[in-house]
Amino acid sequence: MTYNPNYYRDNELWSMRPKRKAINVYTTEEGLKIGMFQGSRGQYPAIDYVVKILKPGITERLIPPPHSFWVVDLMMKTIDHRNEVIEILEYYANYYNNLQPFNTPEERQNYELETVEHITSNYSNINQPHTLSINYVAIIIELFCKNEKRNAGAYMFRDLLQTLLRYAKNEADYMTVIIASQPGFR
Repeated sequence: MTYNPNYYRDNELWSMRPKRKAINVYTTEEGLKIGMFQGSRGQYPAIDYVVKILKPGITERLIPPPHSFWVVDLMMKTIDHRNEVIEILEYYANYYNNLQPFNTPEERQNYELETVEHITSNYSNINQPHTLSINYVAIIIELFCKNEKRNAGAYMFRDLLQTLLRYAKNEADYMTVIIASQPGFR
């Protein structure tokens, strides 16, 4: 696959503003590059990170993935695979509650994904044409869980997981989920 050389060259993913090399890069089944870049927020800015993605294509740009990407994707998968989506969301709610966040930059640097193999091997059957792979969804959810859990009082991502789970169980409507996925929602 070919990627925009401004962002991906010599097997490294780069952001331009600020100019930084990704700490870790994960490649999804469909060829999306997902990078962890140094962040500066929260109670532990030295181990904070920002997630950005790059689609294959010479003109594609590195972007922060909006929550709506994975949220809408799972909502679409719910139509034909409701029970599997519920299982995945319950798995990640449990993961979020029990995970240990990074304590040092070295832990973050050497991080190996913990949930993706389980989700991909057990739920690849719910992949659908023209949607994101469950592999992408698993990587993104894990990285957001890990980052939010580091900051006491952070809740947006956890609450979004719970809202989407309520939707999958027919306990919340479409608009509630979409509103919850928007930046700044409380």
